[in-house]
Amino acid sequence: MYLNYKAIINSLTEEDIIKVCTSLGNGEYTRGSHDSLCFNTCLCHGGDSPNKLVYYPHDAEGNGNGRFRCYTCGDTYGIIELIIRAHRQQGKTLTWYKALYFLAKTTNKIIESTPKEIETKTINTDLIWMNRIKNIKNRKMVSVPNLKEINENYLELFWYDPDPLQDWINEGISTEALSRYEIGWYSLTNQITIPVRDSNERLIGLRCRNLNPEDVAIAKYDNMFINGQKLKYSTGSTLYGLWVTQDKIKQDKKIMLVEAEKSCLLAYTYFGEDSYVAATCGSAITLTQQKILLNELGISKLIYAPDRDYEEADSYEFEIWLNKQIKKLAPFVPYCQVFLIVDDKNRLKFKDSPLDCGKDVFLELYEEKIEITMDDVKRLKNG
Repeated sequence: MYLNYKAIINSLTEEDIIKVCTSLGNGEYTRGSHDSLCFNTCLCHGGDSPNKLVYYPHDAEGNGNGRFRCYTCGDTYGIIELIIRAHRQQGKTLTWYKALYFLAKTTNKIIESTPKEIETKTINTDLIWMNRIKNIKNRKMVSVPNLKEINENYLELFWYDPDPLQDWINEGISTEALSRYEIGWYSLTNQITIPVRDSNERLIGLRCRNLNPEDVAIAKYDNMFINGQKLKYSTGSTLYGLWVTQDKIKQDKKIMLVEAEKSCLLAYTYFGEDSYVAATCGSAITLTQQKILLNELGISKLIYAPDRDYEEADSYEFEIWLNKQIKKLAPFVPYCQVFLIVDDKNRLKFKDSPLDCGKDVFLELYEEKIEITMDDVKRLKNG
């Protein structure tokens, strides 16, 4: 089942919010200002403060789909996160997808969708674009493998704990982004857990961020090892985060490609469900990932935001890095618009992602992105 998250959230009424809170254990409320509903904090963190957990149906400008604000712990989040937190207070681990199903079932809004139902914008039908489409269809590329599915019950071994995740929170990743991507912590091995799903929302891999110094010395990131089994998958056979952002990507016909999982979480922190970011989980873009981008997603615009792998912008090292990026993006140039995010003003540190230094810096870099054309590819080819 592919639940239509946006359709479910957009359809929620005040009665639905009350119904969900009642199902979670306490639906008693009072009315506050600006059409807000005030609940007991027992739903959020096990407290007992009436009227301190407030649901605002709109933001200050009258926009939005509703947010909860706990005036005891100071957090702001959506209905899915409330469901996860309330179950946690009851000693139950609920994944993001199970929380969405709980919401849909409780409100009787089982709204499903398929990729074919996703609204797409009108494609420019000029001769050049039509030729590109023909080339994509005729291009011989490796097929996208159907990766082996992993048992969902593994996710119940992990839970959210703010202490081991605090470094990521300090780096600007929101708790809601951590929840949306189902980031957790495995106490037995002291690892941050990073579940990986395919575009059909099947669990296909479990990666981790090691926290023990002796493990970090071997590998900072790795595939998880549980009950004698290494739960690895081929990172080049999919795009991380696509299960979260594919609807937006297909709707807008564009994608921003990054290298690491954390960049996806930061993008979600900045833009929420409007994010159209996915990660290659490495510095390469494989043939399989090319097929996903061009054939399955049908993008007409690719924005590539690689990590800054050079010390100074005005250097020979930078020129080598830039040529590598052009070479990497060359296969896409005949088929879609291609842009590269470059930091030529030294705003990022060495190895930083363009999203690592906050939303404002990222937006500056995004506005300054450069287009990669056939002239750039020819120049590189001719040396």
